Amino acid sequence: MKFLGTPFNLTEGAALLSLIGRLTGYTPRWFTYFIGDAHVYENHLDMLNEQLTREPFPMPKLVISDRVPEFAKTGVYQPEWLGLIEPSDFSLEGYQHHAPMTAPMAV
Repeated sequence: MKFLGTPFNLTEGAALLSLIGRLTGYTPRWFTYFIGDAHVYENHLDMLNEQLTREPFPMPKLVISDRVPEFAKTGVYQPEWLGLIEPSDFSLEGYQHHAPMTAPMAV
């Protein structure tokens, strides 16, 4: 279900890149995502076509909690924080979404 899974994969990768940038003091510039087996199942075509007609909303802003140290401010490199991060350390400002869509499992 690439049309359903890819947005989540992109979001996870971008969040990790932003987190590593925060911990190391580097500014992320690009996130490259490669799809090795792009496919769409026949029973997902109607949903995919509906998704393609939706107008994108403005991009939200990823916010990482002040709890997570920022190398650029502290000058202290703390890679152990990669194991201490919690979902609540991330939030999105200005996030909007369309009505949810659910797809049946393709077999």
